[in-house]
Amino acid sequence: MFGLSREKEVVGLDIGSYSIKAVELKSQKKGEKELYEVKKIGYEVLPHDAIVEGTIIDSAAVIETIKMVFDENKISNKNVSISISGNSVIIKKISLPSMETEELAESIIWEAKHNIPYPYEETNVDYSILKPPDQSKNKNLDILLVAAKKDKIASYSNITNQARKNLEAIEVDVFALQNIMEINYPEIIKNKTLAIINLGANITNLIIIEKGMPQLFRDLSLGGSLFTENLSKDLNISFDDAEKLLKGLPVKNIQPEQLEAGLNMNIQNLLEEIEKTFSFYEASNTSEKKIEFIFLSGGLSKLKNLKNNFGQKFNINTEILNPFLKISHDGKKFDPIYFDEMAPLFGVSAGLATRKMEK
Repeated sequence: MFGLSREKEVVGLDIGSYSIKAVELKSQKKGEKELYEVKKIGYEVLPHDAIVEGTIIDSAAVIETIKMVFDENKISNKNVSISISGNSVIIKKISLPSMETEELAESIIWEAKHNIPYPYEETNVDYSILKPPDQSKNKNLDILLVAAKKDKIASYSNITNQARKNLEAIEVDVFALQNIMEINYPEIIKNKTLAIINLGANITNLIIIEKGMPQLFRDLSLGGSLFTENLSKDLNISFDDAEKLLKGLPVKNIQPEQLEAGLNMNIQNLLEEIEKTFSFYEASNTSEKKIEFIFLSGGLSKLKNLKNNFGQKFNINTEILNPFLKISHDGKKFDPIYFDEMAPLFGVSAGLATRKMEK
């Protein structure tokens, strides 16, 4: 109020292939802790195929939907943080000898050129030095290298700007999910090895975190849309009817056992892909640590029995990630459906909203 605050809040804007989600949080310090409360929240479905596998096909439709999310939910804050994922984004964990900052920057460029499957000139590259674990004897620097294709960044930046929003930051989906895990499940993320699996419409993001440190990342071209397309073909029904079935709604002439058979095939394909990633992590992990928790988020995580399917397949504690577990909201101000039924959809947007920008 008197201009003493040095930070400004941003709206976490998750531009997904199926829908657009927006979350604005307000925070306050209470001792050592930072407490969060939902200030605004919104959700709008995109027209079908407006975004396909992370590529914006119908920019006008996406721009209008972003505007609608803000207008319908009276979100006046125009400062936004967005995220990207998919095959245009590369995340690598590398190890380098300890060196001076200037020398390190040159080494990072060299490593980027040799670890990115795209011409270096076509990408934006960033990196972060990971904090070593306590009592670590490793004298090397563990570095998280992130590269994203410039055309992907430009595409998402342009639609955000054309929707008349101020783009403050671009994050990666899995890091936004890690942010929200740290707020809601601090003891688990600090002390355990866990996998967060974000089951979106076109892409499934996976991150494995060991005692707070990210270890492995993967984006799979699997998601709710593929489930819907397969059900549509297998059951000889329309895409819209297949979508209804995924949401648990009845469709004429389709028996429960038909749906179960179709879903089981898709679920098994998903589990097999996840298993490959888990096996790769465990085989490359010299400490022989196992994944102790699985957290599911995204629209497909709401699929009936999916949590049980994961638990049975991997024999690992599996939970649906609740991004609002320790984030309060005014029950009189908001529709409870956001926090009861739709909470798993807001993992990325809530994580993005925890970022603060300097004023």
